[in-house]
Amino acid sequence: MALIIWIIVKLIWWIAGAAALVGLFFLVRAIVRDGRRRAELRAAHRAALRFRADQQHNWVLRGDDRGVYGVEGAKLMHYLYPERRSLQRLLPSRE
Repeated sequence: MALIIWIIVKLIWWIAGAAALVGLFFLVRAIVRDGRRRAELRAAHRAALRFRADQQHNWVLRGDDRGVYGVEGAKLMHYLYPERRSLQRLLPSRE
């Protein structure tokens, strides 16, 4: 028993250093995992944003009001200015 206590007292700094290194390893691993998860979420968000931008761009190219005002805004604009729909029908098609 005395030998174990003597070893612990003599090597306490080595034991504390080893424990600190193990703790540091797990901390760095958690930080790296969180960084990867955030990068994946950012990539998914950017992909969704690109998809919506392409969709709106295609709507603008077709002359659809949703490309300028959005889906809800186009409904509101058609409600506020119903005569605009009839004017749009008189214009020649761009396609």
